[in-house]
Amino acid sequence: MDKHYHMKRLLILLILPVQMAFGQTGQVTLEECYKQARENYPKLSDLDREQQMNDLKVKNLNANWLPTVNLNGQATYQSDVTSVPVSIPGVNISAPSKDQYKVYIDLHQNIYDGGLTKAQKEVDAANTATDKQKLEVEMYSLNDRVNQLYFGIILMQKSHKVLELKKENIAERLRVLESGLKNGVVQARNVETLRAEKILTGQQIEEVDANRMAAIKSLAVLTGLTVDKNTQFQAPTIVQEDKDWQRPELKLYNQMENTIDKNADLIAKTRNPKVFGFGQVGYGKPGLNMLQSEFNSYYYVGVGVKWNIFDWKQSSRRREVLEIQKQMVNSSRETFKQNVNMALVQSSENIQKLESLISTDEKLVSIRDKVAAQSASQLENGVITSADYVTDLNAEIQARINLESRKVQYLQAIANYNTLTGNLSNN
Repeated sequence: MDKHYHMKRLLILLILPVQMAFGQTGQVTLEECYKQARENYPKLSDLDREQQMNDLKVKNLNANWLPTVNLNGQATYQSDVTSVPVSIPGVNISAPSKDQYKVYIDLHQNIYDGGLTKAQKEVDAANTATDKQKLEVEMYSLNDRVNQLYFGIILMQKSHKVLELKKENIAERLRVLESGLKNGVVQARNVETLRAEKILTGQQIEEVDANRMAAIKSLAVLTGLTVDKNTQFQAPTIVQEDKDWQRPELKLYNQMENTIDKNADLIAKTRNPKVFGFGQVGYGKPGLNMLQSEFNSYYYVGVGVKWNIFDWKQSSRRREVLEIQKQMVNSSRETFKQNVNMALVQSSENIQKLESLISTDEKLVSIRDKVAAQSASQLENGVITSADYVTDLNAEIQARINLESRKVQYLQAIANYNTLTGNLSNN
């Protein structure tokens, strides 16, 4: 067999759809894995729970505008009571009883709270949005795990194909040498050497397949997708995106600053004047007329104002604390951006390096292929030993594995770059 036959076999193995090699049981894309990893994340439902909690808080705050009604009761005995120390002829003013009883309802109605309820709603909404965005940041980290598993599976698929090619090449050489052994023109050790190499190659294939299955099972747990050894994993077509960042961390920092601003506004609202109505309805002995020692019903209503006009600068200092916290959030944002920028520089350099190595790998594969083809011919003609042929064949196979590995690394490097910028929807 010449080198053109080997190249044809390799191209068939590399281009042949995976479903032809493993069976038709569906296919999976990288984008789908990104999506399903998020959908399958156990804490995703916390987004709805956060909203439910905020809705309950809003309902409680709305209750601030409903009247407060308290039922009270008391019975007392006192050592002395109010009396009129003046004697008026013909007029008898009896002193109230020393035992007194009262059952009454207190009423309180907010009329104007200085915007406090509205400000508290905005704080709660901002806190909810911040907690949701923290969860988004947490879930975004799943993309790195998807990249690692997905591209690892593709790499092992390609390694499997190249090793299968090696195994077929050895089998073809064995058929020729075994025929020569029967005719007494080939030494037995040459045959045994190839048989041993075939077994070794089979072990390598088993190891690659075992590692592939481990990665597939891990990806199944992560994404919840029904995948197995027969599932097709497509190598994505992706390009390096240099768009504006879409990282959820940036939205989180903005939301944290917004939360601080809402808290500062809430502090300011606590100083505003409040207007409220109040009243009491009751039945007791005595009623409002303390000079009547009998049970009577009564009521009174009124309007009150409350205004904290001086708090010894407590509100001012609390706002200063919030401003410092805001500065710290900004420092965290700038640190995050600096770290990502450094990672992007390294990632970009890695992409360029892989592009260059792929070019030289292709040249090396071409050279190794020619050498292996010549060795195959020389082996069949008895010019070299099987050990010499195996050495040249392994060099060719390793060169092909290196090439395919770097191609996958190149795709993964681009995926990692886009993960860093947050632009993932391009495959």
